[in-house]
Amino acid sequence: MKSIPEIVYRVIQSCTVDVENGEWQAADKKLLDLVKEVEKRIAAGEKGVAAELAAVKEDIADLILKKPLEVAVRVDNAPAVDLGLQHFQLPSLVKMASTGLNIFLVGPAGSGKTTAAKNVATAFGIDFHFTGAIASEFKLTGFKSASGEYISTEFRQAYEHGGLFLFDEIDASYPQAVLAFNAALSNDYMDFPDKRVTRHEKFYCIAAANTYGQGADRQYVGRNQLDAASLDRFVFLDWKYDEKLETKLAGNRTWSLYVQKVRVVVEALKIRHVVSPRASIFGGKLLAAGIKREVVEQTCLWKGMDEATVQKIKANLVNVR
Repeated sequence: MKSIPEIVYRVIQSCTVDVENGEWQAADKKLLDLVKEVEKRIAAGEKGVAAELAAVKEDIADLILKKPLEVAVRVDNAPAVDLGLQHFQLPSLVKMASTGLNIFLVGPAGSGKTTAAKNVATAFGIDFHFTGAIASEFKLTGFKSASGEYISTEFRQAYEHGGLFLFDEIDASYPQAVLAFNAALSNDYMDFPDKRVTRHEKFYCIAAANTYGQGADRQYVGRNQLDAASLDRFVFLDWKYDEKLETKLAGNRTWSLYVQKVRVVVEALKIRHVVSPRASIFGGKLLAAGIKREVVEQTCLWKGMDEATVQKIKANLVNVR
C-alpha cells in the first residue's frame, strides 16, 4: 500500500469586512483600534459620535459571530481544493481520514455529518459512496440473483475501486448485519458472494451515528447496541453543532440566535426534543418567503410540542445569555 498523501491545510476565517489574504484577525484589530479612536473623541467632548461608536461595536459583534471556517486542502502537489465555508471540525476529520483509519463520527441530528463526509471525499479527489441503516448484510456484501448475476453495492464499489464510503446511521442497523463489515475493515481483503476482493489503497470509511453504538438513549430511542468487535474497528470523533456556520447558512441572525437559545434551554431542562441547525436554516428560508414568525416557530421549532412545555421553555429563555 502506498503511503497516505500528505494533507496541507489553509484555514481562513470569513467575515463581513474586506480582508486581504484571509487574515480576519487583522480586520478585527482594525475595528478595535477604531473603537478606541472614537472613545477618545467622546472623552475629548466631541459631539455626535456615540451612534458611530455603537455602529462600530455592532460590526465587531458581527465579525466575531460570522466567522465560520473556509477550508482549502492540498493533497501532494495537486492544486488546492477550495471547500468554502465548512464546519469548524472539518480539518480534524480530514487529518484523521488521511491516516486510513476507520472513523466513527458521533453527533446529533442535523450537525452536518453527511456533508462533512462528502467534503472529505472532495478534498481527496475520490468518489463518494453512501449507505444508510441496514437490516441485512447483503446491503453491504451484495448478492447473486436467481440467474446467478452478482448484484453489487455502494460499499463494494468503494472497497474494490477506491472511494470514501459513508455508513450512515450505523447505530440504527441490525448488529448482526454490521458484523459482515468487520473483516473488511480489519483486513486487506473481503469475501463477497462472487469472489474475494482486495481492499483498494484509496478506500476510506466513515460511519456516522447519533450514539456511540451502546444502544438507545433519551433522545435517540430507535438505536441499537452494536457488537464490541464492530466498534473496536473505529476511532471515534465527537461531531458538534457549529453555531457560527449555522447562523451563516440560516441567513437570519435574529432567528438563528433565538433557535440556539431554545436549544440551550431544551438541553438544560432535559426535554426529549431535538433542536438542530435545520430549525435555523429551514426557518430562515420560511421567514425570507414571508411566512409569519409564529407559523415558522410551530413548523420548525416546536413541531407538535405541547403548549405547557413550549411556555416552560420560553420562560427560561431570559436566563440564556
